[in-house]
Amino acid sequence: MPQAIQQDLKHHFMKRYFFVFSLLIARVTTIALPGSHFENGTGYTVQMSRADQYSAFQDDGIKGSWSLELQAFDKNNNGKLDEQERKDGTIGRHFYQFNADGTCLIHTLKLKGHYELKKVGGKQRLYTYIDEDGSSTPENKWYIISVSQTEMILLSQDKYAFWIYKRV
Repeated sequence: MPQAIQQDLKHHFMKRYFFVFSLLIARVTTIALPGSHFENGTGYTVQMSRADQYSAFQDDGIKGSWSLELQAFDKNNNGKLDEQERKDGTIGRHFYQFNADGTCLIHTLKLKGHYELKKVGGKQRLYTYIDEDGSSTPENKWYIISVSQTEMILLSQDKYAFWIYKRV
């Protein structure tokens, strides 16, 4: 076999081995990250500190004060707020204030609590909890439909009603 072909083959195999070795190192490094653990033997998840969680919250744009403007039923069960559903909505009273540290105020009574954002089944979920007397009680589990600078649309956990909030 000519020497040029041998060198090409050797170069090709070295690149392949380097690629496989790099993948192996990357996999071992991600498994060994602090705070990671195996779940159901299928993969790993990384637990985030409260500060890490906030960076995810901030990206979703929910930080700030929100006042309920409208409640509307999802009459066609499509998970989208249609124009007619919005027009048929009723005025409601509720309030949220989501803080940078993961704490929040809930309802017009401004009860102290905390919140979490999680991806569940490919959808963004907002979990709110009331913190009282050293215990934490779930307040609600929302589906986040949309968040903008002025409006946040949540869908109730039973997927029955939209809650449309305006930024205060």
